[in-house]
Amino acid sequence: MVSVPLILHSPWRCTDPQPVTVGVPFPKGALAGADALTLRAPDGRAVPLQTEALARWSEGSVKWLLLDFVAPGCPAGESEWRLEPARQEGSVLPSPTLWVEESADAIRVHTGAAVFELGRASLGPLRRVLLGGIDVLAAGSCRTLLTDLRGRPVPVRVEQAAVETRGPVRATVKLAGAFGGRVPCRFVARCCFFAGTGLVRLRLTIHNPRRARHSGGLWDLGDPGSVFFRGLAVELALRESAPRLAWRAEPGQTLRTAAGGSLEIYQDSSGGENWQSRNHVNRHGQVPCHFRGYRVRADGWEEAGLRANPTVVLRGDKATLTAAVPEFWQQFPKAVEVEDQRVRLSLFPTQHSDLFELQGGEQKSHTAWLHFGTAGDGEALAWVHGPACARATLAWYADSGAVVPLSLGADDRLDGLLAEAVAGPDSLFARREVIDEYGWRHYGDLYADHEAACSRGPQPVISHYNNQYDVLFGALVQFYRTGDRRWCELAGPLARHVIDIDIYHTAEDRPAYNGGLFWHTDHYRDAATATHRSYSRANRPADGRPYGGGPGNEHNYTTGLLHEYYRTGDPQAREAVLSLAGWVLAGDDGRRSPLAFADDGPTGLASATFQPDYHGPGRGCGNSVNALLDAWLLTGQAAYLRKAEALIRRSVHPADDIAAHDLLNVEKRWSYTVFLAALARYLDLKAEAGQLDADYAYARASLLHYARWMLTHERPYFDRPEQLEYPTETWAAQELRKANVFRLAARHADEPLASALRRAGDAFAERAWADLARFESRAVTRALAIVMTEGVRDAEFRAGPVSPAPRPAGEHDFGRPERFVPQKQRVAAKLRTVRGVLQIALQLANVRRWPRLLAAFGM
Repeated sequence: MVSVPLILHSPWRCTDPQPVTVGVPFPKGALAGADALTLRAPDGRAVPLQTEALARWSEGSVKWLLLDFVAPGCPAGESEWRLEPARQEGSVLPSPTLWVEESADAIRVHTGAAVFELGRASLGPLRRVLLGGIDVLAAGSCRTLLTDLRGRPVPVRVEQAAVETRGPVRATVKLAGAFGGRVPCRFVARCCFFAGTGLVRLRLTIHNPRRARHSGGLWDLGDPGSVFFRGLAVELALRESAPRLAWRAEPGQTLRTAAGGSLEIYQDSSGGENWQSRNHVNRHGQVPCHFRGYRVRADGWEEAGLRANPTVVLRGDKATLTAAVPEFWQQFPKAVEVEDQRVRLSLFPTQHSDLFELQGGEQKSHTAWLHFGTAGDGEALAWVHGPACARATLAWYADSGAVVPLSLGADDRLDGLLAEAVAGPDSLFARREVIDEYGWRHYGDLYADHEAACSRGPQPVISHYNNQYDVLFGALVQFYRTGDRRWCELAGPLARHVIDIDIYHTAEDRPAYNGGLFWHTDHYRDAATATHRSYSRANRPADGRPYGGGPGNEHNYTTGLLHEYYRTGDPQAREAVLSLAGWVLAGDDGRRSPLAFADDGPTGLASATFQPDYHGPGRGCGNSVNALLDAWLLTGQAAYLRKAEALIRRSVHPADDIAAHDLLNVEKRWSYTVFLAALARYLDLKAEAGQLDADYAYARASLLHYARWMLTHERPYFDRPEQLEYPTETWAAQELRKANVFRLAARHADEPLASALRRAGDAFAERAWADLARFESRAVTRALAIVMTEGVRDAEFRAGPVSPAPRPAGEHDFGRPERFVPQKQRVAAKLRTVRGVLQIALQLANVRRWPRLLAAFGM
């Protein structure tokens, strides 16, 4: 293995120890094991390193490696570290100082600087903190407090306490359980501890596991499945009496002292110009934000500001406690309070004028940092509100082959357009301000500004993007190819938003919804009180036309979440990918359907696009296949791959009558190219795994069959603009996807077809860029989301020749196409015949089916 340069970027100079976690890809065959490495700081010193293989290539070598280390300090800007083979001459690894001991009632983490004790039966989460053998935490002072509607504490039950990660640099203890009483929520608390430091990172997730009732397919706030509470806070206190209090409200300010020892910093709204945006309406349609920004109250005086990211420090004679909550103003409301040597970090503060509502199947995660040090320690946590960002070099990402697509070559059209996404007055960051896309439920999502063009309601239209076209993956691709940390500053909050808010975290609803991903909100209309859940009673048509629904297979994007796991090791990202793949399996499983008594075959919910009876190539099946492939990559479980192959065979055939699919009906069938792109990805992954089998041959032959048809029949969208309901910039961006399908198919074709496909791809790409340039709105969110990946793939194809894909071995007889009939149609057909009715009656008589039937109805 060659050495790997790592770039650490810090927005400002930091002298405090700072934990760093980063995933690094490796070329196939380059790294056999995860533990034979040394990390060197810029001065050449070896730094303690913890590694974990997150993914492996098919022959067993490491594909993605997670690194954990503690940077002793960071200069402003970039510094270069180096990952080397451990057995190089002169490599002397520092002795690890982190170890964990477990007993029947407690887990103790020794970091070398402190000992942290967590009780197995209590959600402190900390029970004791020892510095130099002295317990500095006031007995029983650390607690996580959830309060009900009347402000009463809610009982809490810890059901699981386990060491999730243990290594020489980081240990993570996971506590999971439930709140009781009138707030029946669940929780997961992950506490991370770091070698040689007194640092604690607490990530607390509160979750409403109940289903929403969504009467009529409407998902507004105030649903009977919601839970309401007054506040959620983490409290703790030093054992010493009268510690000295210091604080700052915003990074860069000088630490101030509070002589009386009392402090409140409360962020009521975002502090932006549009802080009273309709985006923040509650279940009553009212905006409960009462003033702009934050207030500080200390020792009887008060002052105000706009955007707080505070740090508080309690200094005693023997110990110092420092606390900070990242994204304090961005995820308002928030509060930090100090009173009688007790620090309260209010993640959902009781100062807020309204109750907090978690919708059915909704969760929210918050992070807090603590530092325990001796009395003489300097300031800690100065880096929390602008942490260092680590990455490999751009060439390393490209050479690893682990990120596809990825093109490093300069491209004026692509780079010019994407520069608008992260810089300037119209950047994605600036667009947050338009509808004030802040607050605990909204922060991280992108403003769907393209919806404003056709909206007839009040401006700006409140519209949420909900990761359409996997803009999360696109942002991470841009980070890998540019190294610009601003892409991570978009991707990180977006991933956490998708995981918490956009996914329906329940097992109590119908299988077609449980664990699924909500669509983007209504086209051209305010989200109103539906938040990020697509359908609101405010938008129900007055004429009674069908309206409403829920999570659907056409909006199921997992690859960005997969790469967020590879980049950060976040277990929630991994769980999200598996949840969305599980949703595909469950929704298509006829045995879980209400119609299982009559027919327990596949429902068709995983493969339908636009219409319930269309199961040809489309984004519904394409996204389902893609999600299953991502789950296969994560777990290696063949069941995911087998289901993906079953869906492929359901949707296409090498001898299809393509004209019967009406693919040139653009408004209905444009997304068939999404499926073909997923099919090409399937072929690449199968080839890497060495599985050039009959399924590979079938998919390859199907791809080429459709590519030949495209050569003869496809035209640029704007050759026939009259077919487009809204001839917007998005169609020009989608042309890039079409161009890339030609080139992806060319890798599998022989001459002269291969050259013809490449020429068509190049021509369609040139037309796409030309059409896109005509629109002043070419940088709206939806167009950018497509260009972030398809534009990079286009640049990759134009950069030079692409190696041909491997051919399957032997000849294969694929038979004739068979039309898939979904479960509802099969049952309806049975009901039209006497024999079918008798069969159903006999099945209903089988009482063993009734529990499953009732469960399918949510009863």
